[in-house]
Amino acid sequence: MRRVLFYLTLCLALAPAAAGNVDPDGDGSRYAWTENAGWINAAGGGNAANGLEVSDFALTGWMWAENAGWISLSCENTNSCGTASYGVTNNGHGRLRGLAWGESVGWINFAPSSGGVGIDPGTGEFSGFAWGENIGRISFSCTNTGNCALSDYGVRTGWCQSTVAPPTGGSDLRASRSGGDVTLSQLTLGGGASWHEVVRGDLTSLRASGGDFASATFDCAADDVTGGTVLVSGTPEPAPGGGYWYLARPANCKGKGTFDSGAVSQSGSRDDEINASGAVCP
Repeated sequence: MRRVLFYLTLCLALAPAAAGNVDPDGDGSRYAWTENAGWINAAGGGNAANGLEVSDFALTGWMWAENAGWISLSCENTNSCGTASYGVTNNGHGRLRGLAWGESVGWINFAPSSGGVGIDPGTGEFSGFAWGENIGRISFSCTNTGNCALSDYGVRTGWCQSTVAPPTGGSDLRASRSGGDVTLSQLTLGGGASWHEVVRGDLTSLRASGGDFASATFDCAADDVTGGTVLVSGTPEPAPGGGYWYLARPANCKGKGTFDSGAVSQSGSRDDEINASGAVCP
């Protein structure tokens, strides 16, 4: 159980649990700290509608600082994305990027050059520092400075905690072309998958290399695909006798599945070769 040993305002310590998925066990795992503004409550400061919510690809909701007011994690909170598009993103595996906004403190960067905030998918615990020019460094865990014996604080989320393991198996897909666009279909979220990533490459290079995907993969065609189909636009016409290949693999917050077919006729590891190409989806 986390107990904050610095002086906390009583109304924050006794506030009812807020909406969102921070501090899932109600043990106080909701506080970040900044020297310039004190404690920041990631569960929304007791406002039951405004807690921070972590999902696979974004953070939404609010945090509350008694000395700095509300901090918004996404323009969706105020329907302002048309005029000021901002937000904190999650890469699906706990690496956070992007900007939050506070009326009193301005922009807060979750991936500054001198820090960065992450979430451990295994434990749900936040780590690292965010940075705001008007608020300084925001620490999301006492482990950042090694002072947990003095003040055991941190932020933890229930995101990813019900996901047991990376997805199993590979993915099938079908490609159809219309002009310069290719539609990929038959993507099925089975085996624990939450989304798919798709890479593509040159069929002529694949043949010439004897099936080496390291030299024949040229980009990530689609990432974070949660539906059964995805449109890949701007695919150029192949040279006469040439073509493109597409491969999909499933993923979830605990990891990724495989590009491998599982067939005995497959030579080498597609996963290793595509990773070596440098064109794998992030």
